[in-house]
Amino acid sequence: LLDIAERFGLNGTDVLENVAYARAYNTDHQSRLLLEAASMMIETRFALMVVDSATALYRTDFSGRGELSARQMHLAKFLRSLQKIADEFGVAVVITN
Repeated sequence: LLDIAERFGLNGTDVLENVAYARAYNTDHQSRLLLEAASMMIETRFALMVVDSATALYRTDFSGRGELSARQMHLAKFLRSLQKIADEFGVAVVITN
C-alpha cells in the first residue's frame, strides 16, 4: 500500500490510517472478525472489504468427508454474512481463494 500511495503522491501514513487489517487463525475466529468488522462499519464508513484466502481455513479446520457437511454449512453462513455486510453498509466485498 505504501508503494501505491507513493506512486500517486499520497502520504503513506495517511493512507494506512484508512486501512483496518486483521488475520484469522481459524474459521470461528474468521467469523468473529467479520462481526467486529460490521461493528467498525457502524462507527466509520468503509468502501471495500477484502477477504484473502477465504476458504483456506475451512480446509484445515474441517478435514475429511465426514466433516464436509459441517464445512459447507459454516462456509455458507460466512458467505451470507459477507453478503449482508455488503448490502447493509454498501461496501464492495472482494474474496480471494
